[in-house]
Parts: sequence; C-alpha cells; structure tokens
Amino acid sequence: MSASSSPNAPLTDAEIDELADLVDLVDERTGVPISLEGLDGFLTALACSPRTIPPEEYVPALFEREDGLASVFEDAADQARFLTLCNRRRNEIVRALAAPIDNLADPKALSPLVMDWKGLLAELPPADAKRLRDAGIPPYAQLWAVGFLLAVEHWENDWTLPADSKDEAFVDEVLDPFYVLAAPLDELTPEEHAVRREDHLALALWGAYELREFWLDRGQAPRT
Repeated sequence: MSASSSPNAPLTDAEIDELADLVDLVDERTGVPISLEGLDGFLTALACSPRTIPPEEYVPALFEREDGLASVFEDAADQARFLTLCNRRRNEIVRALAAPIDNLADPKALSPLVMDWKGLLAELPPADAKRLRDAGIPPYAQLWAVGFLLAVEHWENDWTLPADSKDEAFVDEVLDPFYVLAAPLDELTPEEHAVRREDHLALALWGAYELREFWLDRGQAPRT
C-alpha cells in the first residue's frame, strides 16, 4: 500500500486542492453552502466529539440530505474519493489532537485549513481582488467555526451534559471562542472585537484539544 493510499497518510497539498475541487462541485450541484474551510471545521468537531460518528451518519448532516452522497455526486469515483479524503483528513486531525504539544507552532499541532483571504487578495490583480471583495469575503476563520458548530449543534444531545453536571459550564466556556468566530462582526462585543481573530482561533484550537481530553476522561473519545 502506498503512503498516499493509507488511511493514516496526511493529505498532500495536491490532495487538499483535490478535496477543495470536490467541495466546490458539491456547492455547484446542490446549492449547499459548503466550503473546504467549513468542511475542515466540521471534521475537527467530529474528531473531538463525545462519540465516533461514521460517514453514513455525518454525510446527511453535512449535506442536508437523507439520501447521502447519491444525490451529491453523479460520478461514483468522485463520491468514493471524497469519502476517502475526508476520512484521511479526520484521521489526521485526530492524530494531531492526540499529540502532546506545548504550543500551536509545533509541527505536530493541528493546522486548520483556514483561508488566508488577505494573502490571497494581495496576490491577485487589483481588478480581481475588487471583484472578490465585492462578492463578499467572510471574516477570518468564520467558515471553519461555523462548520465546527454545525456538528456540535446537529448532535446536540451528545454534547449536552446532565443539568446537574458540574462540567456543563466548562463545555460552554470551551465552545465560546467558536461562537465568537462564527458570529457576524456586527454582533461582537467591543471586548471581542479588541481581540485579534487569529487569537480567537488559537483559543478555539486549544479548545479542541481540551474537548478531546474531556471526553476521554469521561470514558468517551472518537476513534480513527
């Protein structure tokens, strides 16, 4: 088995581009507002959720379709490839969350697939950059956080602790940076605006690590 075909092989840059193309195809064919960044946030939530959620369960939630991928991809090869790349990316995220790290700059740390819009705009010709701005650019890491929270809220019963649990406030606090990133900018408080979005994202990433440890301590943990 080649490294690229192993379920434990991290995605290469070319494979990330391939997954992005498949995501764009879904958007074009179904109108479901999905992006590579949002998908990555969704898979990150699955990697630190209270239980393992298999593709046959998460695909309908992701695409808002009970008939799964049959109505999303015309080509069975594209469908299989999408699932393969998603599963490998989820396994990659699980491994990153399980790795002991001291800071997010560690090569073993989770690196989310968040679009650097400022960098992209700086590289584009002025006319193309203006068209992209006019079309509307989401705030940094917003789509990633929205994808994460899609999973949290879809499986709300899994994430909800008993009313008398002393840990309920802990989970809410850990999820707070995700809600800050996902919120429209005009709904943020002055205090939230004062913090760089990169710092909100760092808090969310550390939160993913904490959530994984939390469910482990409770005897629950996603598996690869």
